[in-house]
Amino acid sequence: MIRILSPANGPEEARAVLDAGADEVYCGVMPRDWRDAYTNMASPNRREWEVSNMTSFDVLAATVDAAHRAGGRVFLALNALYTEGQHGEVRRFIEAGGRCGIDALIVADLGVLLMLRDMGWEQEIHVSTGGTAFNAETVRFYADLGVHRVILPRQNRLSEIAAIARGFPNLDIETFILNRGCKNIDGFCTFHHGVNEVRIPLWWRLPKKWHWDYYLLGAMKRLPGRLRDRLGRSGAFGSVGACFLAYDADVRSATATDEERRAMKATLDRNFNLFTGFDTCGACALFDLAAAGVASVKIVGRSNPLAKKVQDVRFLAACRAFLADRAPSREAFRRFARERYAETYGYACHDWCYFPAEDDALGAEAL
Repeated sequence: MIRILSPANGPEEARAVLDAGADEVYCGVMPRDWRDAYTNMASPNRREWEVSNMTSFDVLAATVDAAHRAGGRVFLALNALYTEGQHGEVRRFIEAGGRCGIDALIVADLGVLLMLRDMGWEQEIHVSTGGTAFNAETVRFYADLGVHRVILPRQNRLSEIAAIARGFPNLDIETFILNRGCKNIDGFCTFHHGVNEVRIPLWWRLPKKWHWDYYLLGAMKRLPGRLRDRLGRSGAFGSVGACFLAYDADVRSATATDEERRAMKATLDRNFNLFTGFDTCGACALFDLAAAGVASVKIVGRSNPLAKKVQDVRFLAACRAFLADRAPSREAFRRFARERYAETYGYACHDWCYFPAEDDALGAEAL
């Protein structure tokens, strides 16, 4: 059965999401001495906000203990790209994580992969989406280095994911399923997401800590569609990252008609706005991902409030149970997923999709 991977920032959160139906949790640690030395913009795990991280390895150890007691596993993200001067500190992170009993490290830096081999690391190694494994050749490269799991980039389509998963039956393939649908490529992104915590720390840390951005977005989603979409592309609320910018994308084609180009332009506009950056969903694709043998689906959102994390896990667990218990057709499952989404969150999914409409044509041949 396909596994659900949830974020958790401490033992209480680990217990809660595992009780809700998650099988695995992932987390990050950013101690104060790291932040003092490099600032949060150089986060050791690609999540720059203080609210997204545990502050010590003591908290990580307690989280591992709580998760293991609940029957879950814990993965530590150490998936940034590091300078030579940071390698000593990264090695200490690895050793501390090992002492805490983590089940896997999530990494992206090839230097760290080689470091783990030299250290004789015995736990699992997972390659982050920052490793940009878009195709089978890249996945094979990582497999030859001894990794246990590869997390595919958000930009891979269902047919590509299915082909990779089927081509590597002895390797865990993981893909994203909920939240943070960034259109940019993680492994190539150099946007300094945490700059506001350095530039205006008081005005930024408290709203993030109290999740004001999440609650504001939830209220906006209940607005009439045209007003909501206009606000989502207006830039009125600024941007915490390149993921949420309303890009002005255009369509260049020598064969498409003017009407077809306008339709494609409208689709692009809908998919470059504030909302798709926060709560993108791929639950409809669980049918295809499970059929292809994908090992795990990842919920993004370490900075989300615990209630949201639990809500996300329960939603996906309900979809997974429906798939396992009812053996529905593809279309019946997709109808259930959309209905359950609206029931869970209080608004329709509005086609904020990880796997957009063109993936509907995947069909039985690709599966």
